[in-house]
Amino acid sequence: MNPAANLLLINILAASTFLTANALLQLQPARGAADARCKPHEREALLAFKRGITSDPMDILASWQKDGQGDCCRWRGVRCSNRTGHVLKFKLSNTGLVGQISHSLLSLDHLVHLDLSMNDLIGSSGHIPEFLGSLANLRYLNLSGIPLSGRVPPHLGNLSKLQYLDLSQGQSLYSTDISWLAGLPLLEYLSMSMVNLSTIVDWADVVNMIPSLKVLSLSFCSLITANQSLPHLNLTNLQRLDLSFNYFDHPIASSWLWNLTSLQYFNLAYNDLHGQVPDALGDMTSLNVIDFSLNLNMGMTTSLKKLCNLTILYLGACNLNENIKELIGLMPQCPLNKLQELHLGHNNIIGIMPSQMAHLTSLVVLDISENHLSGVMLGTTCSLEIFQLASQILPTFII
Repeated sequence: MNPAANLLLINILAASTFLTANALLQLQPARGAADARCKPHEREALLAFKRGITSDPMDILASWQKDGQGDCCRWRGVRCSNRTGHVLKFKLSNTGLVGQISHSLLSLDHLVHLDLSMNDLIGSSGHIPEFLGSLANLRYLNLSGIPLSGRVPPHLGNLSKLQYLDLSQGQSLYSTDISWLAGLPLLEYLSMSMVNLSTIVDWADVVNMIPSLKVLSLSFCSLITANQSLPHLNLTNLQRLDLSFNYFDHPIASSWLWNLTSLQYFNLAYNDLHGQVPDALGDMTSLNVIDFSLNLNMGMTTSLKKLCNLTILYLGACNLNENIKELIGLMPQCPLNKLQELHLGHNNIIGIMPSQMAHLTSLVVLDISENHLSGVMLGTTCSLEIFQLASQILPTFII
C-alpha cells in the first residue's frame, strides 16, 4: 500500500478517535461571558509565539491583536474553556507558517491540545524543543510533517497525560532510546514513522508497556527485527499496526505479532519477511486490512475463511508459488463476505482462475497481473469493477 495512503488512513482514524474527547473539553470560545475572556499572561504568550513567526502566507494570525488587547479566545486557532477562559487548544496545522515554536507556550499551563503539524517551524536549531516535555496537561501533541531533525527528546516522557503523539515525517529525526515512552501510560495513538530507530532492538518491549495503545505506526523507521520474545502481551487494545518498510529479514512465523488478535489494520509490507504465514493469522478475525506485499519468498497457505471482516488483502510481489485455485479457496467464506480488494500481482502464481467465485460476493478489485496463469475465466457472479490481468499467457474469458 502506498505509504502516503497509509498515513492518510491513520490520520482519519485518529481524528475519529479523539472527536468525542475534544467535544468534552468544551473548547468553543465563550462570547460575551466576562469570566471566560482569556488570561492576560496567556494572551502575551500567544503574541510572543506570533513574534517567532517569520512568514504567515495565509494571514492565519491576522486576527491576533497587534497591540496585545482583545480576547485571545476569539483568535484563529485558539480555543478556551467556557468556564475559566484558560487556553485549552492551540491548533495551527497545515497553515504554511515559518519560524520557531516559541518557549512562551510554557505559559499556557492548562493546554491540553497542541497541533502545529505540516508547518516549517524548525527555528534555528531544527530540533524538537525540549521544553514541550513540560506542558504537563497535554493530551494531544502533533508535530507531524514539520521538517525537524536531531534526537527525539526523552523529555516527552514527562507528558504522563498524553493520549496522542505524532512525530512522523520528520526530516532526519532519530532516537537511540525510546524507553521514555513507558512514561506515557494513557497513550492511545503513536506515530513515529520515518524517525530513525535503527539502533533500537527492544522497541517491542517498550511499546508493550503501553497497554492503552490503539494505533501504532513505525513505518520507515529502519527497525531491524520484529522477532522479540514477549512472554506476556499487553497490547490487547491495539487496532492498527503499521510496520511497513523496515528491515526485519527473518521468518515471518517467528514474530510475536500474531498474538495481536484485536488488530483491524495490519501492515508488514516491504520487510524481507520470508517463509509461510502462520495459521494464527486465520484466527485474527477482527482484521479489515492486511498488507504483506513486497515480502519476497513468502508462502501463503493459511486459511482466511474465518476472517469475515476482511475488506482488503495485499499479497503483491511476495514471490508466491501457489495455485490460483488454492489461493481463492483460502479467501473468507462467510455468510456476508466483505472482501472488496484482492491484490495478487507480481508473483509466480500458476493455474487457471476458477470460473465461479460465488463466495466473494463483494469483490470489486482483483489484481492478478504479472503471474504465470495458463488461463483466466470469470463467472457471471463476479461484481468486479477493476480487473488487472497484464502479462498473462492466455486471454480472459467472461462466461
